[in-house]
Amino acid sequence: MAVSKPGAALARRLASAIPDAELHLERKLAAGEDDDTRYYDLPLRPVLQNLFVNRDSLIVFLPIGAAVRLLAPVFAGKKRDAAVVCVDDAGRYAISVLSGHVGGGDELARQVAEAIGAQPIITSASDALNVTAIDLVGKAQGWRIDASPTDLTRAAAAVVNSKPVALWLDPDCGVAWPEDSSKSDCIVEVDSLAEAVADDFAATLIVSDRLLAVDVSHPVVAYRPPTLVAGVGCRRGVDVVHLRELLESTLQDYGLARHSLAKIATIDIKANEPGIIALAESLDVPLEIYTAAELNAVVNRPVASESDSELNRPTPSAAQDLLGVFGVSEPAAMLAAGANGLVAPRTKSDRATIAIARIPPDRRG
Repeated sequence: MAVSKPGAALARRLASAIPDAELHLERKLAAGEDDDTRYYDLPLRPVLQNLFVNRDSLIVFLPIGAAVRLLAPVFAGKKRDAAVVCVDDAGRYAISVLSGHVGGGDELARQVAEAIGAQPIITSASDALNVTAIDLVGKAQGWRIDASPTDLTRAAAAVVNSKPVALWLDPDCGVAWPEDSSKSDCIVEVDSLAEAVADDFAATLIVSDRLLAVDVSHPVVAYRPPTLVAGVGCRRGVDVVHLRELLESTLQDYGLARHSLAKIATIDIKANEPGIIALAESLDVPLEIYTAAELNAVVNRPVASESDSELNRPTPSAAQDLLGVFGVSEPAAMLAAGANGLVAPRTKSDRATIAIARIPPDRRG
């Protein structure tokens, strides 16, 4: 968004360089050839605030003070605010103002600067000191953070201040530290959860798809990699509330983290079932569909070794008589995960079934 003639010229350049960007200019800056430009009428405040609450990121050719005063009434918190980058009308600086980490404002500032030949200005402590950005670890790999805002802030402060921070990578989960995330010298990788929660550390970082009992006084940040798949079968017309409750109870019973769900899977005749579609949408994960033949083929896969802790093989269900398929939830979970077993075998209610499989490390994107 730009409000001046010099800012508009830069904004036009920028809009052509950033895929899917929208260009918003004041109506007096209209040019006949700009068919895709969105023109607005003053006053500026309601226009800018409306864009802020309805877009993921906002690049404004305005002084920082003006942008902050205009937007401050609609700030909602770091997890909800759009990223904001301010650019001066001369195009000298691209300044990350809001949601630098969580919202991607810091990276956006770099992108803007490269596009128009400006200098990016980023004041996040982790960037300034070149230390691990706790809230960005695993983001490119789809990891989700499972921690209170207070614990996340305190853990980040511990790293910035070079205090000892424990890192435990759950071997059951089979996930390594991301190659694209630097690891500060103060972050010490340990071999067990017991070591990770020792009082010697100022904070603890855990990478796991399991729910783990941790009772410590210092902050704990759990990273949830997308390693789990839920297979779902149900009767016609089952509502999303029932499915969500069954899924939550299944995950809880088997000590698995909801934030690690990577996808939902079911049989093709349930592809248009509103409850299953709504379940996937509510979890923000894709829904994968398989035919009866594909699900039946899972049963004939080679089994893992008898010592494999995930060797929970699918068992016949009522679907064999009703749908001509050995089962739905268990083979769907295994097929979508590319796994030979289940971490949570079929759990039944009177209207639905849920089973959980873990994606093997060599099948993860």
